[in-house]
Amino acid sequence: MTQSGWEDDGRCYVCGPHNAEGMKLAFTLSGETIETSFVAEKRHQGYRDVLHGGFLAMVMDEVMVLLPYRLYGTVTATAELSVKLARPVSVGSRVTVRAMFEGTAKPDQRLYRVRAECRMDDGTIVATAQGRCARVR
Repeated sequence: MTQSGWEDDGRCYVCGPHNAEGMKLAFTLSGETIETSFVAEKRHQGYRDVLHGGFLAMVMDEVMVLLPYRLYGTVTATAELSVKLARPVSVGSRVTVRAMFEGTAKPDQRLYRVRAECRMDDGTIVATAQGRCARVR
């Protein structure tokens, strides 16, 4: 992959403002935690009126990769991702997705260990993820 493959052109499906079909999510950084929220849409369902689990995995992946980027300016890519889906999410439900580091993190690391969780408005955890994000530049 060329260096240009790691540039943000605003068309990311999750956060890109220029992707007409994308989710256009906004993220909030607070200390060493980043989060976003979204409402499960009918167009993102798997089974009838249930959010496809892949969407939860995709958004958890995004918040984990964005954590070192937003905190340190470090561009990373997912090297490893493990997802546990605990409960179904109904279409129309709001989900908050939060990521944090596992252990100590520094701006010049080669590999970041991160974790994420998806919670409903009532605090119920519906999915979790662990991953490693590798520095690409």
